[in-house]
Formats: sequence, structure tokens, C-alpha cells
Amino acid sequence: MNTEIFLPMFYLMLLTVSVFLFSTSIRLKEIFLNKTVSGEEHRHPPFDQGSKILKNAQRNLTNLFEFPILFYVICICLYITGNVDDYFVILANWYFYLRVVHSIYHVFFNQLIFNGTLPVRTFIWVPATATLVWMWVRFISVI
Repeated sequence: MNTEIFLPMFYLMLLTVSVFLFSTSIRLKEIFLNKTVSGEEHRHPPFDQGSKILKNAQRNLTNLFEFPILFYVICICLYITGNVDDYFVILANWYFYLRVVHSIYHVFFNQLIFNGTLPVRTFIWVPATATLVWMWVRFISVI
């Protein structure tokens, strides 16, 4: 069986851990160095009075536990059924790359357009989600 499908899964897990560590370090900085948060407020994110980067990192971490779960599932299903091929591996890699770009943009920039109604990161999220949907559609067609 083709185990190459596990590399993008592994990299996405590393991205999730990286965002977690980053948001934790920013959170600790806010608590102990900047003294932005005090008392019980530091126990439960999101911080209402925390920095924009902290809020974005926490939201991005939450995002990495939403749709990417479907990515992990499809990759495992592909492996179990023996349907991994080069095209699925390419799609999986593209999904990972798009999620990296999405995370970077979400955490560090996160600009809104159309009078503050649409995040620019939507233009990264939609192709990533379309790639994920295409993986599922293609999987259903080959089983």
C-alpha cells in the first residue's frame, strides 16, 4: 500500500502543533509579561482583551480542528481501502499547502474586505475546501 498519503497528514499535524505552541507562547506573554489578562481570565481563551495576534492564533487553532478532521479521515479511508494513488497524494499535499498559507494569513494578517464582511483568507480557504471535497468525491467514485 502507498504510505505517501501519511506525509501530508503528518505535516498538517505539525502545523497544528506549531500554531498551538505559538498561541500558547503569545498567551503566556500576554499573561506574565504584558499583564494584559489577570485573575481567572487567563484560564479560558479567547481573551477578550488579548492582542489581535493572540485572538487570531486561537481562532486558527480552532479552525485546524474543524475541516482538517475530514482530511485525516479521507486519507485514512484511502489507505485502508488501498486506493491511494499519485493524484490523491498530490491533492493531499495541495490541501496541506493551502492550509499553511491560510494559517499564516489568518494569524498574522487577517484583513477584511467589503466593509468588513468578508475575510480575505476566504480566498485561500475555499480552494482548500474544494480540494478536500474533490478528494472525497473522487474517493467515492473509485470505491
